[in-house]
Amino acid sequence: MEYNLSDNIEVQSLELFKVHKSLQLIEEDGSICIKGSLPFSATLYGTCPIVDCYNIKIHIPTDYPNKPPTTTECDGRIPRTFHTNPDGTLCLGSPLEVRMKFKGSLLNYVQKLIIPFLYSFSFYEKYGKLPYGELSHGSLGIVESYKELFGVSDSKIVLGLLNILARGKYRGHHDCPCGSKKRLRNCHGSQLLDLMNYQSKDEFMFDLNQCFSVIRKGRDRSVSNQYSRKS
Repeated sequence: MEYNLSDNIEVQSLELFKVHKSLQLIEEDGSICIKGSLPFSATLYGTCPIVDCYNIKIHIPTDYPNKPPTTTECDGRIPRTFHTNPDGTLCLGSPLEVRMKFKGSLLNYVQKLIIPFLYSFSFYEKYGKLPYGELSHGSLGIVESYKELFGVSDSKIVLGLLNILARGKYRGHHDCPCGSKKRLRNCHGSQLLDLMNYQSKDEFMFDLNQCFSVIRKGRDRSVSNQYSRKS
């Protein structure tokens, strides 16, 4: 069955506009966007309530929903130094985190990604700090995000688990790379199987190489030698 981008966007937009009535669907320079003001009132991360409003533009990619949208803040209120990508779009999380929260839904994208980001910046403006821990930029941020995702503190474990995802060689009866001495199926196995739904092997391989580069720069030779033979 052929996927009709326009019909899909129209249906999802109607769902989104029921909740966020100030947004509207527009066509701009031959591409589809959602634009308008996004007021919100939220208390996130167990901190203080924030009431605020931003003018945003959500850019819908041509291969939506296989690829999530991107977002820009239209009034220049958020500086480029605050978690923005080189093209000026908001850095809403690691690519995997964005896919996992997006789940092919515009409403999810706004509720679970854009609003938490805007909340964080409003909190930062008001209190001079972020309401939660801050991930680093670039490759180091990818390592940190996977540590948080897997619930581990050792970069070597991240490499071991990512290696399974990048090569598509899941073996549930093997020992889990986290060092728990449990079989993979009884430890991180179900999580790895779930993650395979969100990224391709090539995308996990990219993340693996990014994590490996961080460790290599940290001069961890044992890890470097182990994985350079397989890359």
